[in-house]
Amino acid sequence: MRVLLSGAPNPHFEALPEYLAAALRALGHEVTTFDHRAFLLPGRLRAGAACLDRLDRRRLNAALLHRARTLRPALLLVNQGMTIEPATVRAIRALGVRAVNWFSDHPAEFDLGIAAAPAYDTFHLGSSWAAARHRERGHRHAAWLPFACDPATHRPPVPGETPAAAAVRGRVVLVGSHYPERQILLRHLDGLPVDVWGPGWERALGDPHVRPMIRGGALRPAVWRAIYGGAAAVLNIHYGAFGPRAVSGDMANTRVFEIPACGALQIVDRQRDVLALFHEGTELLAFAGGDELRARVEEALGDPDRARTIAAAGRRAVLARHTYVHRARVLLGEAPAALGIGDDDAGESAPARAAAGAR
Repeated sequence: MRVLLSGAPNPHFEALPEYLAAALRALGHEVTTFDHRAFLLPGRLRAGAACLDRLDRRRLNAALLHRARTLRPALLLVNQGMTIEPATVRAIRALGVRAVNWFSDHPAEFDLGIAAAPAYDTFHLGSSWAAARHRERGHRHAAWLPFACDPATHRPPVPGETPAAAAVRGRVVLVGSHYPERQILLRHLDGLPVDVWGPGWERALGDPHVRPMIRGGALRPAVWRAIYGGAAAVLNIHYGAFGPRAVSGDMANTRVFEIPACGALQIVDRQRDVLALFHEGTELLAFAGGDELRARVEEALGDPDRARTIAAAGRRAVLARHTYVHRARVLLGEAPAALGIGDDDAGESAPARAAAGAR
């Protein structure tokens, strides 16, 4: 099948558009990519002149429509695509092209694609909460489709491949941006062997409980993957953890899948979508507050054999059910979503049932 994949590639590292393109090609499809954030004008000019922003967006939409008319794909697959106008999608569908959107990003960052969704044949969202909001608006073609891992990229480190893995043996790590909720939770780990990397942690240098944990800023993907694979456990604290559902969206972030794929034991806050996808206690460890977080970390450090057993089960689970090839099959219409959203009750209860089972 000929697929036109529209995304916003990151020039510094591979991300979802690249992983998805690789998965589609692995399934034997011909993939042509389009960058729907390839503005001609810098953001500072567009921000200061609405007319220039409209002109640049109009040019992008015309370029995508021209690409579709020239290529004549069977499928237009869009990742997010907030620069793509619904009229452009409808014009491409009029060519006989099926149009699918994977609106994978964080619910709090956008309007959930509510306005754009009716223009597509199907509209997949990164959290069950976001998909339920679409169902409430009458978008019967909306479904939950979580993130995934790329086994070729997210894998345990090869011995001797990098010193980063050896440097964290027997330690617990967190790699991610500074958020207030993360800093507050880390205070409960005072005195334990915890290492933290990521942007913004200089804000916590005045915190006597957290400062000894801070090791540096942002890491290159090859380094954090090695760190995951070498650590005794990896912490995953979601943005908006324990806050309003509209902030966290109940979603399972990318680390939920990447951590176990790298062979690591994951210790994660109890997001509803996480517990709908993995078994707590056998494929990962979970917590709902600072004291429980400390208890889970002490368990991992105190029983390395059990930690390795859970990490291995988590890796088997993610490779069996949650790779980008699995997600690509759903987007192609070849497989049902991992947990589809039916009526509102089903959309709300499927993750809840899984969470109840985990407890």
